[in-house]
Amino acid sequence: MKYGNYIEQFSHDSYSKVQIGNDKKTITVIYDYLSRINISENDIKEIIENIAYLTKGTINIPLYLEILTKSYSFASDYGLNELIKVVKEIHDVYYDNSISIPLEEYIHDTEDVQLKKLFLGHNNKYLLKSFKKDVAIDHIADLKFAAAIVLDKKDYQEFLAYIDDYENYQETYSPLILFKTYMNLRNSLKKETKLFWDVLFGNEYIVSLNKNNITIRQVFKKENKLEQTQQLNLFSLNNEQPKEISNDIKTFQISTIYNSKDLPTFNQEKEYIMYFRKLGENKDSIILPKLKTNNYNYNIK
Repeated sequence: MKYGNYIEQFSHDSYSKVQIGNDKKTITVIYDYLSRINISENDIKEIIENIAYLTKGTINIPLYLEILTKSYSFASDYGLNELIKVVKEIHDVYYDNSISIPLEEYIHDTEDVQLKKLFLGHNNKYLLKSFKKDVAIDHIADLKFAAAIVLDKKDYQEFLAYIDDYENYQETYSPLILFKTYMNLRNSLKKETKLFWDVLFGNEYIVSLNKNNITIRQVFKKENKLEQTQQLNLFSLNNEQPKEISNDIKTFQISTIYNSKDLPTFNQEKEYIMYFRKLGENKDSIILPKLKTNNYNYNIK
């Protein structure tokens, strides 16, 4: 492919041998992939410059790209720099138990295969998550505060058990049920904490569908017209103007879930699965909100 000026002029020699930026092939493959899904040249530059400084052996690049590209639309409210920061935090929650996939294999897989390989183990169990990182602990404190205000004691204890003691509750873990509870309290969260949990719980939601052999395209319309995701009072956390991002991103956007009308709210996971499978059989879809102003159109590849 024809490369932009940025990647042609990228200085690999300015990075140490232990940094991602020193690996010319990896940087080029990342650039190719981000270009192919229609992320702008300026945004690719910012993303790669953040990845390039990371140390080899501390990042699972397919995992990082998967979270970043599917949460990319949140940059319209928070700014790309803030999104990149939060994506790395979420990457670290998954990282210790993440599955290593060759980068070139990952970028040529279909969307559903990417999800399955990265977030479901060989026994089709959800990937263990570690919330013991310092930043994650801060986000947990804010989540607990909001949950204590909104939820009753029983719902609070059940909701937080999957975060405080996830390994012991893995057998009964249901992202679809957890997401329902999260929707009751998410508007009590602020700024980057809301972004962190929106991305993490939204990702787990689509992983749950994948685990049950329900593809994203079975549930949501192929062409999604999205509102800006958070409607912050400030244009972004850095007081910048709203970021206008590409209107033809070729990956599913997690924000689609939060902007969808009539998401089901069942009490048992099997009811969700039956509902979503029926949608697929009927070739129907969840209806998304109409455009308001300056909204963007995302296509699911």
